[in-house]
Amino acid sequence: MAVVPASQMVLMRKRKQLHQLMKEHKWDQIADIEKQLYNDINRAVEDQERSPKELLAELGSVIAVYKELSTLCRLYSKKLVR
Repeated sequence: MAVVPASQMVLMRKRKQLHQLMKEHKWDQIADIEKQLYNDINRAVEDQERSPKELLAELGSVIAVYKELSTLCRLYSKKLVR
């Protein structure tokens, strides 16, 4: 069993936190977490202890959350325009 580096654990937690905030429509907090997530991605990628296979899987999950966030933003902006 491989040990997941701390940088990757932070990335996983931040992704889950972002996803939860999206469900709750907490837009100000989403903006803050999204900025942090960008830095967390960079740290995880640069971490010498990373597992490339596990990191790629996590990055795929991050991309899925960003795709969902993009959809939510479009829907939310349409509601604001009405």
